[in-house]
Amino acid sequence: MSKHKNSTTAFRVALGGICAAVCLLLMFSSSFLPGLSYAIPVFAGVLMVVMIVETDSKWAIADYCAVSLLCIFITPNFEASLLFILFMGYYPILQFWLSKKKSKLFQWIVKLTVFNVAIVIYYNLFKFIFVSVDMLEGTEFLGKYALPLLWAEAQICFLVYDKFLSLTIDVYINWFRKKILRRK
Repeated sequence: MSKHKNSTTAFRVALGGICAAVCLLLMFSSSFLPGLSYAIPVFAGVLMVVMIVETDSKWAIADYCAVSLLCIFITPNFEASLLFILFMGYYPILQFWLSKKKSKLFQWIVKLTVFNVAIVIYYNLFKFIFVSVDMLEGTEFLGKYALPLLWAEAQICFLVYDKFLSLTIDVYINWFRKKILRRK
């Protein structure tokens, strides 16, 4: 049985379906809101917080896998789908799990390692899938410093994202669940 006594299988399946549907709706919206290709996977990933808090990590991972698989087949924006699949979808689950570990050093080593591996995979897949698109286009004036500067910028964006996610989890658990859902 789950850590939540009131969390029946029917509730978990229904919540997973709702979270998956909203995630897919968000991911699909990235096709007609292309300027939000980076933000939409973030918002879709935040829904995994709901799954892990209300059910457990197994259900959250199952929901992430279902959304990821469906993203590949039904969302036209492959860039946003790749971001969700390679990092934004599972990172909230990982961060929630890591927050229970005592060692901050361990937390940050895992977080930064996972993020940087995801960046490298994303960059290489992007180059492979979108052969005609150069991710470094427009950075020619930076010369050989373009890639290191973009990498440093990505690290800063990750720190902001990690803080945003921590605050979102905190607000969901300590305010939304208690005040709106009336759960402990």
